[in-house]
Amino acid sequence: MTPKQIPRIPTWMLKHFGCGPNNDVVLGDLAEHYQLNGSSLWFWRQVLKAIPVSLFNEVRAHKGIAARSLLMGWGLWALFISIFPLITPYFFGGGFGVYIERQDPMGTLWAVLSAPVGVQVILGRPFSFVFAIVLPLFIWTMCGWLVARFHRGQQTGVVLLFAGSILLSYMLLFGRFVFTVRPPAPWLYAFSGQFAAYAVASVLGIILGGGLLRDRLTIVNS
Repeated sequence: MTPKQIPRIPTWMLKHFGCGPNNDVVLGDLAEHYQLNGSSLWFWRQVLKAIPVSLFNEVRAHKGIAARSLLMGWGLWALFISIFPLITPYFFGGGFGVYIERQDPMGTLWAVLSAPVGVQVILGRPFSFVFAIVLPLFIWTMCGWLVARFHRGQQTGVVLLFAGSILLSYMLLFGRFVFTVRPPAPWLYAFSGQFAAYAVASVLGIILGGGLLRDRLTIVNS
């Protein structure tokens, strides 16, 4: 009987995004079951289930490390926002920063996260690809790299957790922002597309900087 070829894309996903020291064992078990009686759809379902389960188990087993990695990643972005006024003159001719409003923490968090796109909208300036996409991509890549470098034993887990926290924050805060704009203004549609591109660049930067797209040796923290 000719062995079936294991689906490449889900195999690649599990190799790069699966967490924990048993990731290779899980992949081997799935491949074995797939050869016996599994279908491609079954293999996909198992991989898409295994990745979040492994992440949850990794975070639960290393709660302190997970919390520290989140604080580091978010803190690095906050540091970038703090020097934001030093950067904006090169793009807009003035030092424009983010206003911190204690009475509106959610609004402040939204302003901090969306600053590279939001500043341009507030100023009514044409969309700057370099300022809103390239620069954040570089900064988020550095954030992901530092988080991974200081947590090598749990590299995949902390990087995925950090990227997931950013993506979830984007989704929740953007939804809240959209519902506060009534009626929907014409500029909102253009802003939505620009913000979506910025969000993709942010998450991609963390994953790239965290080294999850590279082939690497499995590191086990004894």
